[in-house]
Amino acid sequence: MKLGVHVQAAVACGITTKGPWRSAKTPEINQALSLDSLKSEGLYSLRDGWIALQLPK
Repeated sequence: MKLGVHVQAAVACGITTKGPWRSAKTPEINQALSLDSLKSEGLYSLRDGWIALQLPK
């Protein structure tokens, strides 16, 4: 909820029986854990690394 998700959506994400891979596609999780927020935490994007390997400058 601190990341901007409404209470009902946060509860629904918390009690879901979906696995983590399937849950990752929900809009609420993508809102809370956007790519920009993950990059700001210092996490590495595998997609960006793969693109850099495939398309060298």
